[in-house]
Amino acid sequence: MLSKNIIKVEAAGAGKTYRICEEALGLANEDTSKKKVLILSYTNRGIDSIKTEIRNQNFGVLSKRIEIMTWYRFLLGELIKPYQSVIFDINEVKSIDFSEAHGKINFKKKGTKERYMNSLRDIRSNVAGELACYIEEKSKGKTIRRIGNIYSHIYIDEVQDMAGYDLNIIELLMKSNISVTCVGDSKQAIFKTNNSAKNKNKSGIYVWDFFREMIQCNIVEIKRNLVSRRFNQQICDFANDVFPNENNISTCMDESTEHDGVIILKRSDVNLYYAHFKPTVLRFNCKTLTDSYYAINFGECKGMTFERVLIYPNGVFKDFLLKKKVIESPQKYYVAATRAKYSIAFVLDVLPKETDWLKKDFLNVGSGRIEIRTYITKIKTKEL
Repeated sequence: MLSKNIIKVEAAGAGKTYRICEEALGLANEDTSKKKVLILSYTNRGIDSIKTEIRNQNFGVLSKRIEIMTWYRFLLGELIKPYQSVIFDINEVKSIDFSEAHGKINFKKKGTKERYMNSLRDIRSNVAGELACYIEEKSKGKTIRRIGNIYSHIYIDEVQDMAGYDLNIIELLMKSNISVTCVGDSKQAIFKTNNSAKNKNKSGIYVWDFFREMIQCNIVEIKRNLVSRRFNQQICDFANDVFPNENNISTCMDESTEHDGVIILKRSDVNLYYAHFKPTVLRFNCKTLTDSYYAINFGECKGMTFERVLIYPNGVFKDFLLKKKVIESPQKYYVAATRAKYSIAFVLDVLPKETDWLKKDFLNVGSGRIEIRTYITKIKTKEL
């Protein structure tokens, strides 16, 4: 029996935002009930991408039948405020406080007003999901039933970002009368909605483990689309090298240009290379010097696509390139490796010696010619 709930494991560049919006518009246009479709994402950038895609598919305007909101706006406006009198005074809750989002431990007792609200009447972000679950329990299910009366279907984008009690909220939604579709890629789990210890080992790159029991009970069905449309085969193979697991990806993009694949070039040749190919510069963080070129951090480029990328590698990426040392926490490096369509160039002070995976080559750059090393992977992607 097919479930009304679906989890979609999507490769980087597989077109997940396009399909979320396409499906949501289809449901909104076909549904004869008065219920709406809701699309949720953790980051403002994710929300902006969804709104842009909805407009692209809907004659330049947003649909009145589709609500698009961040996860925390959903928690506050749809799950906490409507039944806040369970624990607070009527209309006491104001907003969300993100000032304690990283590192501070909350020692206040669960179920007490002081645990969830600060002196300005804002809800502490790290326990917002816990509070929503508490209100749902104390209201005897009224919050989720209310959501079911408003929305027929909920799409949750970037589900790998969900952590703590937020995952339990998704479970409650899936066990209700609402159809829920979660979309994500655990290989790109670089953000977390909170740092709660709840479900700590079942979030991020392990998020699919949280849904395993529900999959076995037919509460949710899992679908995989591990075929990217963004980049060529060389970049696809390199990405699988950076983060190899059971969800290795393939690609259907077969465009070719004057310069394709993954290379290493000398720092002294960067100006010539940059002037000719105009790549987007990426770095791990601000500690990495980029020869005065404007650069985007790995974590900030998630969701973006560029024709070409120039990466100034940190120590971890250098060890991977030169020694094939396994990257212990590869998520951000995988994000960086899956942004470019045609080429990735790494900058080193000197070119390394040839190895089994680094081959001597030359690249025409304008009227000049520079020596490079071409990265060759031995991973062969299975047909899906």
